[in-house]
Amino acid sequence: MVLETVSSSKAGTIRSLLIRAWRERWSDLQWGIHIKTVLPRAVSGDIYHLADYILQQALMGPLPNSLILSYLRHSLSSQIVSYGGVIESISNYDGLHKPHCVQALLDLMQSMMKSVSCRGKPEDCLVLATSLVNGVKWLVQVMGWTTQQLLDLRKAPEHTTNLSLATSVLQDILSCQFLTCMLEIGRREEPGVWSANLKKMTEVETLLAGAGTIVENKDNYIKILSQLRDHQPLDSVGRKHKFNSNNVPLCYAMHSVVMLEVNLHTTRDAGTFAQQLLLLQRLQGLETMELYLEILRCCFIGLCAPEYQSYQELKWVGFTFIKVPVILQAIHVAIAGESATGESEDLLAAIKRLSQLNYLLDQVDLQINCNCLEFLLNEMCNKTSLILERDAQAILATRVQESNVLGNIQKNDTQGSQPGNPNLILLAQPTVSNILKTLSNKNQESVLPVMSRLISGKSRDLLLAAAAASGSLHIFAQKVVKFNELSMDPQPGETPKMAVSRAQMFDISFLLLCHIVQIYGIDVVVSEKCETFIEQWMRDNMPELGKVKAPLISAHTDQSAVEDFIRQVNISEIEMKYNMVRWSDVCQMAGVALKEVVTAAQHGALPVQQVKELIDRLRYHSCCLPICVATWLCSHVQVVDGEQSVQPLSFLQYLQASLGDHDPAIPTLENFKDRSNLLVLIVENMIQVTKGGIHSSSAAGSNSSSISGTNGNDVSMAMETNTICLLSSQEPLSHLLKCTWQQIFPSGILNHKALCTFRDLLRLGGTRWFVSDIVKCGMQIVFASDLDRAVDLIFGLLHQDVVGCTLSLLVHTLPMYMTGPNSDDLACEPRTHALARLTVMMIISAWLVVQQPSVKSEPGATVSLTNGGLSCPRKRTYHDRELEEMEANLQLHSGELAIPRGTPGLSRDGTSLLVAVESLLKLMTQVSRAGVVSPVSQLVVNILHELIGAPYSHTLLTLTPPALLPNLVPLLSKADAFTYAQLLAITSPKASVLPDVTKDFAGDLIGAQTPAQAAGARRAAAKLLCVQRNLALSTASSSEC
Repeated sequence: MVLETVSSSKAGTIRSLLIRAWRERWSDLQWGIHIKTVLPRAVSGDIYHLADYILQQALMGPLPNSLILSYLRHSLSSQIVSYGGVIESISNYDGLHKPHCVQALLDLMQSMMKSVSCRGKPEDCLVLATSLVNGVKWLVQVMGWTTQQLLDLRKAPEHTTNLSLATSVLQDILSCQFLTCMLEIGRREEPGVWSANLKKMTEVETLLAGAGTIVENKDNYIKILSQLRDHQPLDSVGRKHKFNSNNVPLCYAMHSVVMLEVNLHTTRDAGTFAQQLLLLQRLQGLETMELYLEILRCCFIGLCAPEYQSYQELKWVGFTFIKVPVILQAIHVAIAGESATGESEDLLAAIKRLSQLNYLLDQVDLQINCNCLEFLLNEMCNKTSLILERDAQAILATRVQESNVLGNIQKNDTQGSQPGNPNLILLAQPTVSNILKTLSNKNQESVLPVMSRLISGKSRDLLLAAAAASGSLHIFAQKVVKFNELSMDPQPGETPKMAVSRAQMFDISFLLLCHIVQIYGIDVVVSEKCETFIEQWMRDNMPELGKVKAPLISAHTDQSAVEDFIRQVNISEIEMKYNMVRWSDVCQMAGVALKEVVTAAQHGALPVQQVKELIDRLRYHSCCLPICVATWLCSHVQVVDGEQSVQPLSFLQYLQASLGDHDPAIPTLENFKDRSNLLVLIVENMIQVTKGGIHSSSAAGSNSSSISGTNGNDVSMAMETNTICLLSSQEPLSHLLKCTWQQIFPSGILNHKALCTFRDLLRLGGTRWFVSDIVKCGMQIVFASDLDRAVDLIFGLLHQDVVGCTLSLLVHTLPMYMTGPNSDDLACEPRTHALARLTVMMIISAWLVVQQPSVKSEPGATVSLTNGGLSCPRKRTYHDRELEEMEANLQLHSGELAIPRGTPGLSRDGTSLLVAVESLLKLMTQVSRAGVVSPVSQLVVNILHELIGAPYSHTLLTLTPPALLPNLVPLLSKADAFTYAQLLAITSPKASVLPDVTKDFAGDLIGAQTPAQAAGARRAAAKLLCVQRNLALSTASSSEC
């Protein structure tokens, strides 16, 4: 042992005092009195290497001097020297050939492990962490030395004892979370020392493995070394929430998320949704089997929901039988690895559990008129390798025996009844592939027959649903856009027959694209570049829920052009009507012409009947022209006052009512009936959107008329009577939200009608009001089980706009519960836990979303803060303006963020989210400074508890203010206290490896600490761990007294 140079006078004084103490046989108390006369007041003996001098004097001979060692024990107990200094001195002892001295040091170290701590500055606490690393290194060296001596000497009781003692000390370190956490800090501080230590552990393990029977309990020694090498204290930090399928009949959050996926994100990539489900699995504490079961159960609940109309049923059918197998395959690969092949035992167990839900399956089979489980298993067997054929057949055989309805369904099938939608949509899937191949042909003559069949009501919606579920709808729409663009302008040498074919191609493609936009969203058709006429027309003219557009705002009226257009429409010869027509000009002129005639009719210059006759002639000329007329009428009635909108409304109503009539004597293009039926549905949808009602009603009615054979007008009227038009309602929005909440909360199942109402409420009231009121509804509940159900429902509802709602929750709602008038609602303890759980689940979900590419959503859905860069001439909704203002305010404070803007992988939405999280953490710090235990402080603690165990929380935890935990730790009771691993996770977070979630997630790479920041975090972590340790030791000593 070589000592560092101190002042010679002080070193000589300490040595002289030691020799005098030994000669005079001082007791440890006498030693304590005299050593304090040598050391300056309030100065640790570590500065003068006191522990080193004592050990040097005590271990000079072959046997340890127990009297002098007692001086060291007393110095340690009286805090003259620190635990870190003593452990560091022991680790520097190199006299391993003195087994009795080594044994004395091992006994000393073992006695210290029960009370190791530090009461000094953060730097002193960090020294304790690094000394533990050196102490472990010395213990491993002792194990290696003693093992080698046993191999050489065959029998040496003193070495056997030392080996056992060294292993026992290592076991004590492993069994104490404080020591393992401090050791983790020391590893990060001294990576080189720990790396050398790992090599020595491997050598000792090899030595022990070859010791044979010479070393007793060698397997246990090897096991302890292996545990020490692989131990990660942060692995013990996990979410406390665990899904209990025995107590909860359904994962309500899963059902809400699946409901939103089917209705709002039908065209989203299956892999993206699989990532969301994997995150939800961790947030909800689901086992893999439970995850599979909940996905399948939610799909079957959606299939049998009575309020869904036919087209919504097709969305569920396409999702369940086409998209779900792909999602399950993606989840299996993410969990088991890309190299995983073969069946999934967890999925097989989930399907067996599902097959036992006879009542649910019978309801689905009756609703769909087929054995739905059979179709699903066939798809899994054919498209994936997750289920073996023999297992599927065994499950189906049991299902047939236990079912009460399959016998009648199979009997009806033999009698030639109409096949169920699963069979039809699965048959449509290969047809979609064939159509895409056909549409790749540039010859319009060969494509026109296929396009004509596509607008047939019996096949159109099936093919679109199959394309949406398989992820090819965007490709399909772009090919239709291409043919619409090709048919827009006349070609050189065009004959009248070619002009008619071109007109029919333009009309059919125009109608199809309008129908796709209304059902699946404008982003499916309109690309970012927006280069074609139809894309620009859709962007500027097509009515969208919550968006007021102004077509013709820059159009100049040319009276001669209007007269030429009306003259062209009035031509009766079919071969002359479409000769040399440029359809982009015709579509623009239709709205201009109607604008002129409506203005003339309002001033009495033109009879109203002539306006109606013009509308009729437009329909027979081309079905796309009434759509252009309807878009202008819809926008016009929204921007004028009540008196001026009366007559345009009457024309709009006439347009809707007269479209179903057909005069065979008037010549028109082929397939007029199919085109006219589709036109009726498109115009009805436009009118419904203009009224501000529920958008999906007309989409639902569309397929009712096309598949079931009912009249589109009747369906629309029936749906309109059931539609709650929130714009004209006299009830406050808060009352409507509360009533809708009370309808769905008892069952916990979000139905389609409630979803549409909540979407309208979010659009009209904005995220700030919506989040505050929906959380307030949840916070009125008392019992824990009901609160869990409420949190899951709210979690799903806020996914309508996950980023915007999360920002509102952090910036506006939570401050009202911490420092505002709503803090009284937290008096009931389960509410604080429920609100904390909701907060963290939303933060993590939003953090995942801002790292992913933007999602193409359905009409009326809002996913991100931006609008995709489209510069539509439209009036912004209150929801849009509120989000933009909130984002602008957060961006102003982004300069204060610890993570700078422009960091690779950090988007604008991501910056806003991090600023909001940091503002919440600062507010929590401000609340904790009061030093009072209250429901608000309990909420702060619960948020931190939830955030620690959440996935992807590494970057978020780096935003924690330094003063937050020191304010909280002394206030906490034993039940609420943070564990040492949790404190380490907060103060010095480290990105965790999540093999079951996407590898492309860049969130944990954002905000990586600089070396200086990491060193400061380690010091703060060591200090906080020691504070917690001292509190625990003080509590333990008080209880013993």
